[in-house]
Amino acid sequence: MSTETPSNNDAKQDAKHAARGGGTNLLAVIAGLALPAYHTLVARVYGAGAYGLYALGLGIIDLVARLANVGTDKGVLRHIPAHRIAGETQDERRALTTAFWLAAGGGALLAGAVALLAAPLARLTEKPATEAAIRLLAPSTPFVSLVVVLVSATMAAKVMRFNLLVRGLAQPLLLLAIALPVGLYRSTLEALCISHLVASALAALLALWAVKRVFADAPLRSYLAAGPPHWEMVRFSIPFGLSELLNAVLQRADVILVSLYVSKERLGTYAAAELLSRAVSNARYAFDPVASPVLSEALRLRDHQRLRYNLQLMSRWVTLLTFPIVTFVIGFREELLSLFGKGFVAAADAFLVLCLGHIVNSTLGLTGWVLAMAGRSKLILFNNLLAASLNVALCLALAPRYGLVGASVAAAGSVTFAQLLSLFEVLALEKVHAFGWPLFKVFLAGAATLLGMLWATPRFVGPVWLRLTYGTLAMLVAYCVLLAVLGLAEEERDIVRKVLARRR
Repeated sequence: MSTETPSNNDAKQDAKHAARGGGTNLLAVIAGLALPAYHTLVARVYGAGAYGLYALGLGIIDLVARLANVGTDKGVLRHIPAHRIAGETQDERRALTTAFWLAAGGGALLAGAVALLAAPLARLTEKPATEAAIRLLAPSTPFVSLVVVLVSATMAAKVMRFNLLVRGLAQPLLLLAIALPVGLYRSTLEALCISHLVASALAALLALWAVKRVFADAPLRSYLAAGPPHWEMVRFSIPFGLSELLNAVLQRADVILVSLYVSKERLGTYAAAELLSRAVSNARYAFDPVASPVLSEALRLRDHQRLRYNLQLMSRWVTLLTFPIVTFVIGFREELLSLFGKGFVAAADAFLVLCLGHIVNSTLGLTGWVLAMAGRSKLILFNNLLAASLNVALCLALAPRYGLVGASVAAAGSVTFAQLLSLFEVLALEKVHAFGWPLFKVFLAGAATLLGMLWATPRFVGPVWLRLTYGTLAMLVAYCVLLAVLGLAEEERDIVRKVLARRR
């Protein structure tokens, strides 16, 4: 094997799970592109005014729904596979039951609180008309929370297809199927918010159906019936939930702080660049729920060879998929930013720096899941506090002098710091890391392709669509040739052989 092989003969099964799970979740990411289409169509059908108030209210509800989860979506990713591998069926059921009632109960309580506080929340936005949107969208909080937690439970059982079916396909399609016909009949803010509420409730029912299919060894009611809480999971989940909330609030600290030093037009260009740069990390986010149950099993069994093997394997595959994405978006950064408007090209340098930070976040990001699956959620919260503080400090120091580039350096620097901190902590505590010669070869091929693209892109001629087409083809050919010359690892060669065999 290309990395140290697990002693328990699980290597092939783990590689198969990684390939299928990662591929399925990448499809879910691609399917999720229907959400921007939904927002575009809704804005046209309901009008800019109604859509703007809806989007503002939805932003508040999404933040509240994150809090309603109290980290149980990560709790099930750790505890369900650990109990499954140990044959602890009752504890597995308690983990799912506790997660369900925390998400449902917490979501219902927060929904009531938000509905009662709709007026003061609307005043904080300086748009009193938002009150109606907040009040109507508030009941969707438990449904949104349940979808996330229940789908995470199916992924904890190493079944990824329901993430694609429920979150990737059903959620955006339900929104489109309900909101658009309603809007053609009655294009009001109230109609849009109620449509969203109905779609959220139906998505939650689909998530329950997914749980019933995956955990079919007992009736659904036995998993969801109230019983003794899984206190260990609660203690793990709450710090993780606070950490997630901190990320949700502070991951855009650079956008907020840079607004103090630049014009609103420049701020708009930076916000677009920050949003677009997130595409670089999509490969890693697709593998997060794929890696976590396997890492949890290995840690529960104290199988450090399997832990090391899977961390190195999946980190390599994430890196393998990340470089084509980052090469494309950096190589054609001006063309992509110009889609927002000609003036947005001014953020091209800041966009480049943000993408470099996302390369680190993507290639090293799975290492942090070792800490999570080992139960060190308090350490993760501490790390995120340090990284957020560094982001704010660097932005305050650099943005006044260097503007958008200074803010991007602050964001990329804090992400790099957080990942390096996790890397050293995992090495010290669990004695594993993601590095190896196969990963270095992938990184070398990717870096060479990226540098070549930076040199070649200014020399491409013709219309934008033509430059994008042959530039992308040239990039993929160069990347594949370099990977072949440097030599693929055994797992990648096995995938290539299977693909070629199917084509015969």
